[in-house]
Amino acid sequence: MEAFVVIAAIGFGLLLAELLLPTGGVLALLGVAGLTVAGIVAFNSDSDFADFAGGALIALGVISGITFYFVTRKVLAAHRNESVQTGTEEMVGASAEARSTIAPDGRVWLGGTIWSARLAEGASPIGLGDRVRVEAVDGLTLVVRPDPQTAVNASEGVG
Repeated sequence: MEAFVVIAAIGFGLLLAELLLPTGGVLALLGVAGLTVAGIVAFNSDSDFADFAGGALIALGVISGITFYFVTRKVLAAHRNESVQTGTEEMVGASAEARSTIAPDGRVWLGGTIWSARLAEGASPIGLGDRVRVEAVDGLTLVVRPDPQTAVNASEGVG
């Protein structure tokens, strides 16, 4: 068996292992280097097949390296972003639509669900269809107040 075939097999194995193991890219870099070295070794071989395989292995190593670079950038960017918020964390600060008058209790539409709602302290009553901002979640009841952006837009339209 030719040496370049063994080196290429090890390179492929390292690339596959990188997909399954959390090594931070070390195995991918070694796999890319392995494919490139296998291509160089193939050019120095006496086999006719090695001449074609050498170019293909070097090209595969370069393409794998470029792919690894772009995938790594995307993964690192995803890890830098804020953590995913779900449940009550996601609802606080969200905008919802009043599905009834809220004075002091009513219902709002948020995230595809109708929720019970209660006015926040000092908030003015809210009419049907008005936008509200969720300030807190108390059990299954959302504590809301009129959305300031909607109030500004409504006052600009009047006049």
